[in-house]
Amino acid sequence: MRTLRISIATLLLASSASAQRATRPATTDPWEVTELTNRPSLTLELPALTTVRAAGAARAAAFEVRPVLLVRCQDGELDVFVTTGSVLESDDNVTTPVRIQWGSEPPAESRWSRSTDSTSAFAPDPRALLRQLASHPDLRLEIRPSGKSAQLIRFNARGLGRHMAQVDAACPPGGNGDGRDADRVYAEAAVDEPATIVSAPPLDYPPALRHAGLQGRVTVQAVIDTLGRAEPASLKVIARPSNAFDQSARAYVLQAVFRPARVKGRAVRVLIRVPVDYRIE
Repeated sequence: MRTLRISIATLLLASSASAQRATRPATTDPWEVTELTNRPSLTLELPALTTVRAAGAARAAAFEVRPVLLVRCQDGELDVFVTTGSVLESDDNVTTPVRIQWGSEPPAESRWSRSTDSTSAFAPDPRALLRQLASHPDLRLEIRPSGKSAQLIRFNARGLGRHMAQVDAACPPGGNGDGRDADRVYAEAAVDEPATIVSAPPLDYPPALRHAGLQGRVTVQAVIDTLGRAEPASLKVIARPSNAFDQSARAYVLQAVFRPARVKGRAVRVLIRVPVDYRIE
């Protein structure tokens, strides 16, 4: 589990002598990029679209804060975390519950590591989260401040794709920051719990194929990440009655939400085959 070893304030404050540059590359780019020279690092900051009411202690007066999503690569270690301004709920003093929702997809329960000051939550698989953010920028996180009702935080991560080359250069995939073999892809037979679809979009049956009476099964091969989404670059149609079904079948798998595969209770990436059936009723 990653934990924040220094306070957020200390983390984000750097002297002008240390900062090589802090830029927001274009007016349409919501990300602020900071690179430090005294201790090589890269940080991307994204303010939330919404504010939340926060209080650092039980007797402290509530106040409005704007949470921030941070992508940090330091000493080759990649972290993605959100600062909330509130002490976050935890039943084990290590993790905090976070509900994550991409666009209009159903929300999914997850547990993120809680920082040592208890006000930040670290994503369990930062690279998987970045992959999803790059293709699904509309992100909603529901956090649970200690002793208070759940709060919803919204982010629009548009423009992240323009910075991914920087992130990959600073923290190469498969490096220390990806944690316990996070880039390893398991075979279906090697996992304890298989990846299964929990929510799927309506199947788009190509009108021309329906009219022609073409039907059958399309099989799509895909890597399902630890967040339960198909990795776009991994999609491959390996069987079909006609290649005219390919685009529809790929879109179906890409938009589906899966329950992640698990090994010893830990979510892992897995290579699976997804059947997509086209039937004329």
